[in-house]
Amino acid sequence: METTSRSSRRAFVLGGTAAAACMGPLAAAQLTRTSLATSGGTTAPTVTRSEVAEWESLVGASFLIGGEAGKAVAKLAAIARPAFDPARPAELARLQPFTAWFEMDVRLAPTGQRTYAVTHPTKGVINLFLGRGADRRGKGILLALFN
Repeated sequence: METTSRSSRRAFVLGGTAAAACMGPLAAAQLTRTSLATSGGTTAPTVTRSEVAEWESLVGASFLIGGEAGKAVAKLAAIARPAFDPARPAELARLQPFTAWFEMDVRLAPTGQRTYAVTHPTKGVINLFLGRGADRRGKGILLALFN
């Protein structure tokens, strides 16, 4: 049983890492300064410059995500960031790239691989490109890559 548990965690981490790597080019859409159409047809501002510390302070907070099943509550479960790279170009959207991991009821989780309106009381409505990770313990896992 212990081997299965370790294997599952390893597979989850590797799957998330692979998904994040594949989403890099697609996440570029969220770096633009223009508004994008949401799943509901309305427009909301995109994230133009959010630093990792802002998001780390929100871990555990609730967000509303407008998906295919309507709006549903998601919890910001974790923020993952790679080691700081001093050679990172200064003209990029942020100093430190990071991934935001959301979890929510698996039945209400959006399918991912597109831009969704995400709402939070202090951040307002923002457009985030969300990928769908492997479901875990009845929770749908979503991730947003901030490069």
